Amino acid sequence: MTLRDYQEEQLFILIRAARQTQFGEQHLFSDLQRYEDFRDQVSPTFYNDIANHIDQLKEGAEDLLWPGTISQFAISAGTSGNGKHLPLSNHRLASDQRFMRKVVWNYLKQRPNIFRLWGKHLSLPGSIEKHTQFETGEISAFTARNVPWWLSTFQLIDTQKLVTLPFQKKIDRIVKEAINKDVRIITAVPSWLLTIFQRVLNKTGKSSIAEVWPNLSLLVCGGVKLEHYCSHLQQLVQKSDLDFIETYGASEGYFAFRDNLQKEDMKLVTDNGIFYEFIPNPLPDKNSMAIQQAVPIWEVKAGVPYALVVTTNAGLWRYALNDIIEFTQTDPPRIKVKGRVSEMLDNYGEALYSYEADEALVKATEGMDIEISSFTIGASLQDQHSVPRHHWFIQSPTPLHRDTLNRIAKKVDSIIRESNRHYAIRRESDALGSPVFNTISQQQINDWLKQQGKQKAQGKLPAVLHSKEDIQFFK
Repeated sequence: MTLRDYQEEQLFILIRAARQTQFGEQHLFSDLQRYEDFRDQVSPTFYNDIANHIDQLKEGAEDLLWPGTISQFAISAGTSGNGKHLPLSNHRLASDQRFMRKVVWNYLKQRPNIFRLWGKHLSLPGSIEKHTQFETGEISAFTARNVPWWLSTFQLIDTQKLVTLPFQKKIDRIVKEAINKDVRIITAVPSWLLTIFQRVLNKTGKSSIAEVWPNLSLLVCGGVKLEHYCSHLQQLVQKSDLDFIETYGASEGYFAFRDNLQKEDMKLVTDNGIFYEFIPNPLPDKNSMAIQQAVPIWEVKAGVPYALVVTTNAGLWRYALNDIIEFTQTDPPRIKVKGRVSEMLDNYGEALYSYEADEALVKATEGMDIEISSFTIGASLQDQHSVPRHHWFIQSPTPLHRDTLNRIAKKVDSIIRESNRHYAIRRESDALGSPVFNTISQQQINDWLKQQGKQKAQGKLPAVLHSKEDIQFFK
């Protein structure tokens, strides 16, 4: 079978399953014969397009987007309050289990000595909140709660209990209970791994994690880019035979994983209840992206940035994610995750939009008789013994003393904690340090624009700096 055959098979399994749902009847699913028919009948959707459907599902609506009722929802996006809640059907949760089995068996093919892993396993899942008729939580929490029995027996701490704890208490308990145990595998977001390792070393007085857990063999990471943390984690562990597996998943589904320990790109999983489409060179705002033409996986090209569009067995139909991926090869498909469609600072899982940063800065400086002309933010991790920090560079027509900058930093930090749940969790767990504010002059901005070849009429300072070199330039 060709790649098109595999993916069209997945698509029509989904279409046949949902043809008697309200969505399926509205979009004539019973009449669809080819991918092109599906593309013509169903427009790409964003969260605002399905928000009313999600509210109905929470109230117990049946056969709306997917057969039956749905009572579990994965929290997505970086904001607190009325964030995005994506549906989790039983079919979707079964697909997640199959994905995890693929990861396990693939690793064992490369490292067949299973006794290397025969010890205690640690995981750091999110939390689940119970409501009257439904549950919400991070996808890692639902995955942990559905962990198969043959893996749960190795868990040092029962994941069913961990998902009920506040995040800080999860880390405290892991550090307390794991120090004197034979830990072989840890599954967590890289920033939490960094936090756990640093706390373990501080508590034990050891110089490396290998001295605490000499048999630690595998780190399974997802949520943020592993490349930002990998070298620092290795320096803390100091163990040459430590393996890393990176997974690419989201509230919408688990999509890819690093199937080759010697490569940094990931294998896209194409036979697990998800049909993929891709928007080439996506524009940063949703209104513009909505009118861009999506292409199926058998038409993609390597080296082109794509926004990911998925149709899933949880009732998402041509749903556009905010992620940008790039194919390193097309058949079989292998990808790298490049970032987000919209401008966002997300190097360490903080998911801070530039508009959130702008609003926080405005609020922080209200009543301080301070005018801010422009600003930019970057994030960096200095060394393996530190934590990542945000570096803010603000331009003001009046001089700002260090005490004033520190006051602004404290206020901005507090405001963003209240509005952005991912940022708040990382700050509260010490996975992200307090922000540092500095001033920049127009001359510095001009010099940077010149260096970047952007000293033109429309050239401007971006709200987010993505490279360490740019951050260092303004320090």
